[in-house]
Amino acid sequence: MEMASSSTLDMLSNLPENILEIIFSHLSIRDVVRTSILSTNWRYKWVSIPHLIFNDKCIPDSDSSFGHDKLLKIVNHVLLLHKGPILTFKISSSHLQTCSEIDSWILHLSLNSLTEFKLQISKSRRHNVLPCLFTFRKLIHLTLVGCIIVPPVKFKGFECLKNLIFQKVTLSNATLKCLVSACPQLESLTLIDMDGPTHIEISNPKLKYLWISGKFIGISFKDLRLLVYANIDLTTASHPDQRRTCNFTNILGSLLSIQNLVIEGWFLQSIAVGDVARKLPSTYNHLKSIYLPLNTEDMKEILIVICLLNSSPNLQELEILFWRNRESAIVPVMNLQEAKDQLDCTFNKLRVVNMSKLFGMEIELVLTKFILANSPVLEKMFISTAKKGIELTLLKELLQFKRTSQRAKIVHLD
Repeated sequence: MEMASSSTLDMLSNLPENILEIIFSHLSIRDVVRTSILSTNWRYKWVSIPHLIFNDKCIPDSDSSFGHDKLLKIVNHVLLLHKGPILTFKISSSHLQTCSEIDSWILHLSLNSLTEFKLQISKSRRHNVLPCLFTFRKLIHLTLVGCIIVPPVKFKGFECLKNLIFQKVTLSNATLKCLVSACPQLESLTLIDMDGPTHIEISNPKLKYLWISGKFIGISFKDLRLLVYANIDLTTASHPDQRRTCNFTNILGSLLSIQNLVIEGWFLQSIAVGDVARKLPSTYNHLKSIYLPLNTEDMKEILIVICLLNSSPNLQELEILFWRNRESAIVPVMNLQEAKDQLDCTFNKLRVVNMSKLFGMEIELVLTKFILANSPVLEKMFISTAKKGIELTLLKELLQFKRTSQRAKIVHLD
């Protein structure tokens, strides 16, 4: 059979544009540029790709010692030759430092209808972002790492923004409040290791997903009616004087659509102020899973956890990480009778429980016994101990507790 000419089988030259875009999306920008040697028709294909992503893959290992300078040359070269719209610009190389070239890139990008922008400063001091970034009206995704943000006075928010990520960003309380509340389509917000804001106020009726981690004194939630996921981590303990305006009901009591709640660090302690009710004013009817740490030496934290459990009738998964620190306790545990009296709920949908780092203390046994006795569809309770040598004694005691669910199994994790 006669072989067809190579020109008639040049499939690379005749691939549809949408297929080319998919191929390019899986390559580093360095490899995208290098595709110009594959085919005559591909020589200038790369100059019109709408998604520009720069990372460590752009720089050969042999050039890593000059990574920053090499990266600047690559970005400048691509932007100089690029034709057509740019929808995505992401630069997240570990070599990038603050420099004037970044300002030139932002100015160049301001002429495009950018929908996604990511700038990650990984070395040296933080970069002061040009105000013209806030003219990117069609942004849907914005990620800034290692930056300083001062928006223009007339800034009215990003009309289309749905996903906002700030990490190691310096800004004021007023700027953060404005950014969150003035983005009417915002659905996902991540704030990690921020500088500047000590009291965070989050208010946005469209917000669905929230991640907060850092050294914050106060947190306030307002009008988060659609929030379904929250992960809140305070990385340092607050001073007693700083807790006067924080309390559990005011901060978490209004999250009526919440489905998954993750509490980490010192957040539970920071809201343990004032009287703790048996239940919240409104129940968490949609809450399916809870993860939280519990200081077994702090009566206030224990009562908050009980209040949260009492207010979550449809809980399906529960994980409690036990730890001990009497010095940080707001109210040290003297008598557990109040805690026992407050427990008043049935977990009709609870299937999986994880009790981590048990010390064998009475409050741990009280909670475990109550859950086993009030969870009719429980399938598994995983337990792990904080120290060796207590496993057998603890297991013997737990196995004697009444279990409402006939299928419930207690599983010890090493």
